[in-house]
Formats: sequence, C-alpha cells, structure tokens
Amino acid sequence: MTSESRTPFDPARIRAVAFDGYGTLFDYGIPHFRVDVAAELAHQGVELEDFDAFFMTWQRSYRAGDVWDQSDRTEPGPRGWPTQGALNGPLPDWHSQWEIWRRQFQAALDHHHVEADAAAAADRFREALSVAPAYPEAHDTIEGLAGRGYLLGLLSNADEDFLQAALSRARLRFSVIQSSESLRAYKPHRAIFHALAGRFGVALDEILYVGDSPFADVAGAANAGCRTAWIRREESSFPEHIAPPDVTMASLTELLDILPTS
Repeated sequence: MTSESRTPFDPARIRAVAFDGYGTLFDYGIPHFRVDVAAELAHQGVELEDFDAFFMTWQRSYRAGDVWDQSDRTEPGPRGWPTQGALNGPLPDWHSQWEIWRRQFQAALDHHHVEADAAAAADRFREALSVAPAYPEAHDTIEGLAGRGYLLGLLSNADEDFLQAALSRARLRFSVIQSSESLRAYKPHRAIFHALAGRFGVALDEILYVGDSPFADVAGAANAGCRTAWIRREESSFPEHIAPPDVTMASLTELLDILPTS
C-alpha cells in the first residue's frame, strides 16, 4: 500500500496496538551487539588487528544467514529496502534466530580468515537478549493502554526462548504474543501481520504497529495494511525511499497522547 493510497490516520479507528520487541520495548540493539561480539572474541582468545573492520563485516554478514537470501531478489531496490519477495513472496524455509546468528558470525569469521566457535557466539547473543531490560517507559505505557481497553500484542522476529525470558523479567503483559518462531514466518512479510490480525480478531487497519525498524516494522506493517508508528531510538532520519509512518515518536509514552482514552 503506497502512501498515496492510504487514508489519513485516524487514531479513533485503532482497536489494537502491537509492538516490536528489541529496540522498541527492550533495550538491545547494534551497540549492545558490538559489545557482545567483542566479548565473545575475547572469551575465545581471538585477537584481531582491526575489530572495527570485523564488526562491520559481521553487520554486513547478516544477509549470509538471513532467510530472505532464499527469496526472489529480482527487485532489490535501494539498500536495505525489503524486496517484493520479502514482503509478499512465498515464505522461505524457517530458521531460528539462533541459527541465523550462527551463520552470520561464521560468515564474518570466514571473511577474516579467523577460527572460532560461531555457535558459542550465537549462544551469547541468545543469553544477552534473554536478560535485555525493558525501556523505562515500556511498562507504564503498556499498562496505560491496557487501562483504556486496547488489545495489546507483541510481534517480534525472535526465538521463543529468549523472548519469553525477557518478557517474564520485564513483567510486560500482552493479550497476544507472536514470534517468528511461533509463526514460522518473519517480518517484513505480510503473512506475519495477517496472522496477528487474526489473533486479535480485528481488521488490519485497526492495528497500530509500533517499531524501530523502518524496513521490518514500518514498511512491512504498512504493506500488510496496518497503521504504523516509528519510534526513533537513534538520531537518524527516516529513509526517503520508504513511505513515512503514520506517527513518529521519541518515546513510547507519546502513544498515550496520540491514542484516545475511549
């Protein structure tokens, strides 16, 4: 759905609010991965001449383990833009996030001709995301929305083990919790958002999906027919080649100002 074809955003139509996990509700992102990559290399006794170069390779190597490498890339678009295959094509074979991390780390090791245990690195990431803290405003925002009668959900590209552990520690409660593992599908594909709407029992355009990724969250949710809120966790501008979100926020608490009380 293009920005031209979308109707103006009407907060009064929203019946359900769904959130991305990491980077949106839980404070874990690229800076944390950088620390954990360095820690794992040090733990395994790996010495690098240029860690910055290795970490940059590690970031780029996500595609080596990314499930969408199995999808149609005939319309690649700008760098980072979800292809039509990732948005609307056949769903690829499912792999756990742990397996994607293992492949990613192994690809970086191979590129730099370094030997280490990629599975141990994936284990470290899984443990780190299991204990990732919620952002300070997450709990009160969710409780405030629940008190206003909104259906609340969590939809994350994550494995059940570390996602459920993080939720339990943060004491965040939702009426619907879906992961890429439970659905055997991944954002930004439309199927994962259609499944969410089915669980909520509402129309897609009655869902406000909140996330930090312009690609997986905003573009994916909008393409499926949801309304979108982008939480800007870093000092960066929204990509020009993606239709803008309905709402841009610096904090989750802004949802309490945007969405009506009844």
